[in-house]
Amino acid sequence: MGHFDAWWQLELSTVEPGNQSRGGWSKVSHYRLPVAGDAPIGLYIKRQQNHVYRSWRNPLRGRLTGERELRMLRRCGAAGVATAEPVLYAQRLAGGHLQGLLITRELAGYRPLQDLTADWQQEGAPPRAERLRLLRAVAVLIRTLHDAHLEHNCLYPKHLMVLTARPASPRSGHVPPVALIDLEKCKRRWWRSTCTRRDLDSLHRHSRGWSRTDRRRFLGWYLNAGPRLSRRHRRLWRDLARRCP
Repeated sequence: MGHFDAWWQLELSTVEPGNQSRGGWSKVSHYRLPVAGDAPIGLYIKRQQNHVYRSWRNPLRGRLTGERELRMLRRCGAAGVATAEPVLYAQRLAGGHLQGLLITRELAGYRPLQDLTADWQQEGAPPRAERLRLLRAVAVLIRTLHDAHLEHNCLYPKHLMVLTARPASPRSGHVPPVALIDLEKCKRRWWRSTCTRRDLDSLHRHSRGWSRTDRRRFLGWYLNAGPRLSRRHRRLWRDLARRCP
């Protein structure tokens, strides 16, 4: 698997419908890499063709969104934000098409927050203390992201991965309770408030199974505030509460 073509030509089903936009396409597949004498390694392979974004630095040709995602994965790691571990990035120009590969290690033992909260609605919410620990961990993760002036820009519950079963791998070491995925739209912002408005609005609009009290406590932990919010923070709370499902 030391060549671009070996990864590119793998016949794999996609984990969700591919993204057909930006003048190209982007697809993600799951793959279990065989390892001699050991358990296979779970990987996610993002394959792209002409799936580019344009900026003032690259206004015409643009750059692959996978390249930006790799850069954001590294920035998140430097800021202390848990993400999937990047394993390989490569790109090439083939037949006039810009093709790219971004491979990340599977977050073993994790489930999307979206699936967990769906279970809450069907089976009943877990004990209050357990639920609040989870929401606090999510709030701290997002606060850390925004403290680094990084905006996820597509912050839905399916992009927040929650540790539900500790992996058996001896290399796992300390395992963070919550991690972020899908950072291809992530951006660095001059103003932290821009990150707050965009990401919290997306998260609250798409979160189900959270009570109004859960949401209020979540915001307090995100703001690292006490039981009473300032006037400015109360305004933010009212704006978010109006958008709750």
